[in-house]
Amino acid sequence: MERPHHLQTAQTSNSSKLTGFVIVVLIHIAAIAALVTALASGQIMKQIAEIKASVEAEKTPPKAPPPPPPDLAKPPPPAAIIPTISIQQEAPPPSVTTAPKAPPAPPKSTAVQAAPTELKAIQRTHSLPPYPTISQRLGEQGTSQLQVSINTEGAVSDCKVAKSSGSERLDNAACEYVKGHWKWQPPTQEGKPVAATTMVDVVWNLKNAQ
Repeated sequence: MERPHHLQTAQTSNSSKLTGFVIVVLIHIAAIAALVTALASGQIMKQIAEIKASVEAEKTPPKAPPPPPPDLAKPPPPAAIIPTISIQQEAPPPSVTTAPKAPPAPPKSTAVQAAPTELKAIQRTHSLPPYPTISQRLGEQGTSQLQVSINTEGAVSDCKVAKSSGSERLDNAACEYVKGHWKWQPPTQEGKPVAATTMVDVVWNLKNAQ
């Protein structure tokens, strides 16, 4: 016996609905599975990125250590200070040196030695010497200043020309004449005659030539 047509149509409709419902459910399941898979893939990628970052960080070479500080000059070792101990010794007593006493000086003489008396010329002997003939012819004249030494007898013991007349001939003639003719009264000291020295001038003038 055949089923009625409306029943077949109803069964076909129900099968179509069931098939559509199943398809829809499968689609949802696939979408959910895809979402879960996507989420899981994101976590995995994140973990892979973190691992890769950590590996790269490990591969980064470490920074060079800072240079060591410069060597500072080591301070010299402390020197041991040795205290200086000075022991003051008693100074020896000063030595006393007794100098010998000088003998007493002889008493000074209270008598004062008298000064010698004055030398006096014997004028009559102090005449002019003769004029040398050659000097007259040559016209020589001037003054011979003489230094004469007189002995205790009043005679001239020595004669020197202190200042020349300009003519050696006249000077020599003056000395020779004074030594041979001029006299003095020698000075005395304590009553005794003593030697003396004096200066004399012999004037040579052609007007007095002899």
